[in-house]
Amino acid sequence: MSQTTMEGNQVQRWRPAPRAFFVYYVALFLCFFGPLINPEAGLPQWLGILLGVPILILVAYWLWGQEYLADSRGVAHVWRWPASRQEIAWQELGRIEVKRGLTQSLLNVGNLVLQNRSGGKEMLWYGVADPKKVKAAIENQRGYLKHSSP
Repeated sequence: MSQTTMEGNQVQRWRPAPRAFFVYYVALFLCFFGPLINPEAGLPQWLGILLGVPILILVAYWLWGQEYLADSRGVAHVWRWPASRQEIAWQELGRIEVKRGLTQSLLNVGNLVLQNRSGGKEMLWYGVADPKKVKAAIENQRGYLKHSSP
């Protein structure tokens, strides 16, 4: 998490944690090195590379192509390419749920599902490190802004 100040307002930024993609790393290992380790499996090395490269590109895109923000306006999920932004204003932000499975719990990562009170589309923050701490930071900022506004 990084925090910056823009015109007196605190902006908190999060990115997906690299360890959130552990299952994809295993798939990459199997694609790239599986044909070398077990040639009797019948998968040629070129096919393993052909399957592994798109997975590698997707993991890089998910890891570095998005970020999650909490600022004075609300919360947002920002994609770099294609440039898009999904926002929920503080007054529209409903319940925040932490969802994670066994592997995510072991790796201390998880997903946040941010509900929209107005019935709009919910927002998913995938693979944040220490999701309970991120949820608490969002709740603290929401409470601070609620109490500091006239």
